[in-house]
Amino acid sequence: MRLTKNDPAIAYPGDSDVPSFNTFNETTETPSKVSELSSRVKAPVAVIGPKIMFKGELTGEEDLIILGTVEGSIDLKGNHLTIGSQGVIKANVSARAITVEGKVEGDIVATERIAIKSASNVKGNLKAERVTLEDGAKFRGSIDMDVETPKTGYTPSTSSYSPKKEPDSTE
Repeated sequence: MRLTKNDPAIAYPGDSDVPSFNTFNETTETPSKVSELSSRVKAPVAVIGPKIMFKGELTGEEDLIILGTVEGSIDLKGNHLTIGSQGVIKANVSARAITVEGKVEGDIVATERIAIKSASNVKGNLKAERVTLEDGAKFRGSIDMDVETPKTGYTPSTSSYSPKKEPDSTE
């Protein structure tokens, strides 16, 4: 219960959802309450619930948790995708980071990492800089951790720069 709506900083004992701020330099429990609240506040995450069935092209620019069924394609650009233990995916998947706890049929491409958890079942090819397969995970496919480099003349198989040779037109 608050004193007034205009003064949200004043809180009474028992008003546990609102941290109290002390304007004096006294030691109180406020810093721990504030840090506890700020640690619980995370970036927004979209959720496809366990009773949702989606068919088509799924794109977005925020983190996503899939607990339901998705068929088609999933493209989350620079975000994190989590396929929950109830999630069933029949799609090619692409995101920054992907965590699989459910069932996936299709290729999985991540710019950073792919984590296949122990209870998951994956049938498809994996491509990312880092890939983890936990003990107990079922996996059928290939893993490609050779991330392509920009076309600058750099050859990843050698440790030095080698310029591209132009065909000799005099021969």
